[in-house]
Amino acid sequence: FRVEPDAQPQGEGTQALDEFELASRLSYFLWSSMPDDELLDAAARGELAANIEAHTLRMLADPKSRALVESFAPQWLQIQRLATFAPDRELFPTFNDRLRAAMLTETSLFFESVMREDRSILDLIDADYTFLNERLANHYGVSAANGDPIEGDEFRRVSLPQGQRGGLLTQASVLTVTSNPTRTSPV
Repeated sequence: FRVEPDAQPQGEGTQALDEFELASRLSYFLWSSMPDDELLDAAARGELAANIEAHTLRMLADPKSRALVESFAPQWLQIQRLATFAPDRELFPTFNDRLRAAMLTETSLFFESVMREDRSILDLIDADYTFLNERLANHYGVSAANGDPIEGDEFRRVSLPQGQRGGLLTQASVLTVTSNPTRTSPV
């Protein structure tokens, strides 16, 4: 539960967050949890806002930032809807729970790679790689990556041919949840 300060009188602009409010928002966004001692100490000293980038990088390097991948990305992309999405079985006979899980894993691994490797935000739109296992590679019609066949359930990073596809908008999870049960809807 987050307490909001009283609203400013109309026309008087915005109200800046204090150091503790900033610590709380940063922590709940990146970790889905309360601020740690280091963040609270910086807030108490009045040094958090001035060092926000260093604290953000420290927090992203922490394993707790996995919550950003597990919570923020699915909400932002609305791919949690994939759990209940049911395409027409006659039109899409290869769609099953294992493919559904592979779609979600691809997007999760991809988002995490952009975040952890400090890649350009433009990769979210046009990356030259993705993560595939055999099931998803077959779904995309990709038989090999870097000369090696894609086999098994384990996901691996795969380079994509120039201009073929890339980024979140071409991933099966996003395309599926933005489609109808009987047809695609790329717009």
